Amino acid sequence: MKARKIWANFSVKDAKRTNQFYTQLGFTPNQPNNYPQLASFIFGDDDLVIHFFEEGSKIDDYLTPGPKTTSEIIFTLAADTEAEVNEWAEKVKSAGGNIFQEVGRDEANYYGFAFADPDGHKFNVILMDNL
Repeated sequence: MKARKIWANFSVKDAKRTNQFYTQLGFTPNQPNNYPQLASFIFGDDDLVIHFFEEGSKIDDYLTPGPKTTSEIIFTLAADTEAEVNEWAEKVKSAGGNIFQEVGRDEANYYGFAFADPDGHKFNVILMDNL
């Protein structure tokens, strides 16, 4: 069996706020979007789509809304330079994201940081010098 396309779906408290957050980070909205309770964006060169459905929409049948202390998944965003990692960190702070792992090098000497969006969905931005 082969999937033609894959995308992710998250539950959020406020689709408009989520739309503002990811727009401020510079992501491209997935168009057309005819649902007022949906913020949808394209991530990366392979055009991964992440849908952010507002609580109270049909997504509640599949996802548990509300605060989370851990994540089932964390998305990694690859950066090309240390300057790009630093720029991402500043954009996340300005947009209202929560940086829970500060910018720096890890035990494998990768440069990056980790953040959560306003609903607690987690991402990390990383420069892997050997890519």
